[in-house]
Amino acid sequence: MKVYAFVGPSGTGKSYKALEVAYENDIKYIIDDGLLIHKNKIIAGISAKQANTTMEAVKRAIFNDDIHRENVKTKIIEQKIDKILVLGTSNKMINQIVEKLELGEIYRIINISEVSTQEEINIARKSRKNGNHIIPVPTMEIKPIASGLSINSIRRFFRRKNNTYKVLEKTIIRPTFSYIGKFYINPNVIEQIIRFEVNKISKVDKINKVQINNIDGNLYIKINININDITQIKECYQLQKIVKESIEKVTSINVKIVNVNIEKLRFNTTKA
Repeated sequence: MKVYAFVGPSGTGKSYKALEVAYENDIKYIIDDGLLIHKNKIIAGISAKQANTTMEAVKRAIFNDDIHRENVKTKIIEQKIDKILVLGTSNKMINQIVEKLELGEIYRIINISEVSTQEEINIARKSRKNGNHIIPVPTMEIKPIASGLSINSIRRFFRRKNNTYKVLEKTIIRPTFSYIGKFYINPNVIEQIIRFEVNKISKVDKINKVQINNIDGNLYIKINININDITQIKECYQLQKIVKESIEKVTSINVKIVNVNIEKLRFNTTKA
């Protein structure tokens, strides 16, 4: 088994980036906060986010409890895992998890700074200060084990190496031991959705600018584009509806206005 360690201080966005790191390295199993996750499904473990205190959460994350630990170890053996990604706040924590679960030698260590910009890390820290934690599985997987906790879904378009896209869903959860705060969705996620939809239109030559304003929980969006064919103007009008519906479906945020401005129109002057 190849053990990949994904390391970064608490609140820097490891769980947010975990799925991307897993897909980049063709890893189908993740150990995060006391859970064994396989292809976005929890298959063993108890989430540290369900703990009543911070100390209890830490102990659960490193599999300190005998029954919890043995259940996860048994499932790992049953699954015949070839690669696994282990998340931890430090090399020490990673080593504790690897040792307790008897995973063997660490094959590669990936630091959060290798996959996230400083701006992304700062945003993650801001979100954590507001009491939010990420679990890298869909909300439907979390609901059965998070009764009474505040949860919300977040989806992100991930661009693969072959230039295809995959929607990765994660869950924002506010644990019992955390304090109350507001949910935070990175504007980059909204822009990714917009660019994804606009790029479906073949005659769009260029996206010049995407402007997103959040006013009282409503999004006001302005998209400036160049197009290659005057016949695509009607399709651009449809883009307003498509962008609005896509954003609301993926993020559950209300979109008030979508303005599409055509800044340049290229006429086809080629003679038959």
